[in-house]
Amino acid sequence: MAARWSSENVVVEFRDSQATAMSVDRLGQHAVLSGRRFLYIVNLDAPFEGHRKISRQSKWDIGAVQWNPHDSFAHYFAASSNQRVDLYKWKDGSGEVGTTLQGHTRVISDLDWAVFEPDLLVTSSVDTYIYIWDIK
Repeated sequence: MAARWSSENVVVEFRDSQATAMSVDRLGQHAVLSGRRFLYIVNLDAPFEGHRKISRQSKWDIGAVQWNPHDSFAHYFAASSNQRVDLYKWKDGSGEVGTTLQGHTRVISDLDWAVFEPDLLVTSSVDTYIYIWDIK
């Protein structure tokens, strides 16, 4: 939930990001923009102050990215790239890959966190399977 609302429009350009997906955390404080070589974390309270980069090594673009919506896991987000999902931990201004999930045989088309359970992640793929991952 955002602490304040406004009708003000803020435009910030990230030309070098070549973002393919975006997600905003549950408090509306951070956004993650995903590109092929980097993930960009933007502080939405001060978007002009710059952004943090998390380096990634992949020849595949990120297809979907999603912050965990639960208080206890609010510093985690998931990003799918081809047939795998990387779970990132973002805390105190730095981020790193914590776990990689692999199981689909074709490209992952979408992912989402369960609303009722903070450590369940669901992925769907072109391989026609839906996986429910328990990240405990």
